[in-house]
Amino acid sequence: MSQARQARRAAVTGQYAGPVSRLVAAAVDGAAVTALYSAIVAGTAFALSLVTAREIDVNEGSGLLGFLGFAVWAFLYLWVGLAVAGRTLGKLLVGLRVVQRDGSPLAGRGAFVRVVAYPLSFVPMGLGMLGIVLGRERRAVHDVLAGSAVVYDWGDRPAEMPAPITRWFVRHGVDSVGPGADHG
Repeated sequence: MSQARQARRAAVTGQYAGPVSRLVAAAVDGAAVTALYSAIVAGTAFALSLVTAREIDVNEGSGLLGFLGFAVWAFLYLWVGLAVAGRTLGKLLVGLRVVQRDGSPLAGRGAFVRVVAYPLSFVPMGLGMLGIVLGRERRAVHDVLAGSAVVYDWGDRPAEMPAPITRWFVRHGVDSVGPGADHG
């Protein structure tokens, strides 16, 4: 294994996350997705009513268009959180991180596959989630398809930025960032 890959792998600590913590994180994320989507729809309706001087009924488009809008928002919430930081708000609060199976940071492609495959874990009757309860690595179907794993990671390691931000700084020649860093 290359030295760079070993360094990335060593950046994550913890063991595989269990079903209860993953369920709590999913519940928090479900509440966050719903609350944020509702706020976005209400804010957009308010802004449109100011611009058009007409009352906008947000329940009018709550059929298929509302469902599709919600699905797109949920996808973006999950994908961006996992691709940038390896976690969503729910996972952050519970102390979980999604990583590649070898422990390295989850790439954007892996996050995309994981989010697209997530519904497959519920078909049929949630059987795709059994791996979280019964498997040694606690991986659901969407984890297997994406090559990911969920681990406890409370940050008992040196502080680091999410992998995409770190790579950007490295490409632009920034050695260290933060208080006490020499930027001169």
